[in-house]
Amino acid sequence: MRRKTIIIFSTAYVLLMAITFIIQHMNGDASKWTDTLGRVSASLLPLLLLFMKRIPFPVPLIISYYLLIFCTFYLGATIRLYDKFKWWDTGTHVIGGIFMSYVAATLYKIMVPNPEDQKIPAWLLFLFALSFSMFASVMWEVVEFAASEMGKLEADSQKDTMTDLIAGLVGGVIAAILIVITRKKGNLNDH
Repeated sequence: MRRKTIIIFSTAYVLLMAITFIIQHMNGDASKWTDTLGRVSASLLPLLLLFMKRIPFPVPLIISYYLLIFCTFYLGATIRLYDKFKWWDTGTHVIGGIFMSYVAATLYKIMVPNPEDQKIPAWLLFLFALSFSMFASVMWEVVEFAASEMGKLEADSQKDTMTDLIAGLVGGVIAAILIVITRKKGNLNDH
């Protein structure tokens, strides 16, 4: 099931990006090839895990990943919902924070496969999920900054960067709380 999901979503997303690139090129906007290459690379990450024969993530998390990159790269950047709706950027950062906290919970389950060894304090699991989420938010902002310095994006303001980081923090806190509650109910392994 995971293999088929990854192949279907990766193929669909790569085709969408290729069609988008062709349309942009036909409209005279050939400068977008580097953006398209980056977006296609993001969609190929799960395929890389597939070919390495290491797919640790459950299907809902894989689908969530594709939904997140679709909302970020296609709807936000290509369709320009970032420009049309100021809340779109903040919303994707909140969702990204939630997503990365669940990635952290899944990695925790993989790194500590024995349920008896998973008996760490709830606050430590909360801190791990939140820290992982915040690290991802910071790295995203570093990539945005590097892209703006290379002239591929408009330079972000300090206010935008801080808003994005706070949104990632809010998403991370929400998900970390839900992860701890889920763990207390004994369902941590269901992620």
